[in-house]
Amino acid sequence: MTPEVQGSTSPTLGTDELSSVLRDYMEVTQRLQKTHETLQHEVVRLRKEVQSKDRELERKRRLASLGELAAGVAHEVRNPLGAIQLYSGLLRGQLDNPGSALELIEKINAGIRAIECVVQDTLALAPRGGNLERRSLRAIIDSACDACRATLEDCRARVEQRYDDPEVEVPADAAALQRVFVNLIANAAQAAPTDTTVVIQVGVACDGQVEARVTDEGPGLSDEIIEKLFDPFYTTKEHGTGLGLTIAHRLVEAHGGNLAARNRPGGGAEFVVVLPVSGGKNEERVPDTGAGQHSAA
Repeated sequence: MTPEVQGSTSPTLGTDELSSVLRDYMEVTQRLQKTHETLQHEVVRLRKEVQSKDRELERKRRLASLGELAAGVAHEVRNPLGAIQLYSGLLRGQLDNPGSALELIEKINAGIRAIECVVQDTLALAPRGGNLERRSLRAIIDSACDACRATLEDCRARVEQRYDDPEVEVPADAAALQRVFVNLIANAAQAAPTDTTVVIQVGVACDGQVEARVTDEGPGLSDEIIEKLFDPFYTTKEHGTGLGLTIAHRLVEAHGGNLAARNRPGGGAEFVVVLPVSGGKNEERVPDTGAGQHSAA
């Protein structure tokens, strides 16, 4: 005898129960919607607050930089001004001795030239603007080497140039970019012992950039020096404004590039200038920094 199979039935909800479920669902949905709106408003508020804090931090950073710059300028200008004041007083007592008077006048002129150097370098940090045009990078570096001839002779240093592509061009303010390489070449010659070779290696990267490495045979750079190297008025030299590398860094960035310093694995320091090779005549602007004035950091 075959056993009878009893069928099973699915549970069903009554009208009242279904209405209750729908009400609960709608209430949960409304609460979620309100929570979502509240979170959106909070996100907007927090975003505005973050933007406000960012602006405040940027203002503080600029004020701090301005304060450091003002302090540096005051310090650099105070010394030659004190010397001028001293020698002017001495000059009054030497008016009856032309030889001594002329010597004091020359010392006064030296103080004035020192102030002029600080003023020119400080003005270089306040850009006015100039056009970029396609220029031969090799011609710019050649001009920089010529401008460094006296420094190279004093250091008994040689410059060796190597190019992957000698014809490479970059959009540049030639005078401003020349100033960058004058600073790097002079620093490299002064950092190394006499009878040294400064190597400039120029290679074209595949990502539309050109890389120029200026290397020396000196002792290299400590971590502390590398960290502060591009700060205004920071220098390891006995004489100098400490603005040379700051200006060089600013100029390279104004060309859409980057300037970095590092130590070579085999010894010595290496400054790497990365510049874009794209761009064209009058398409961009670069700070006018009085590039005819050169100073090493």
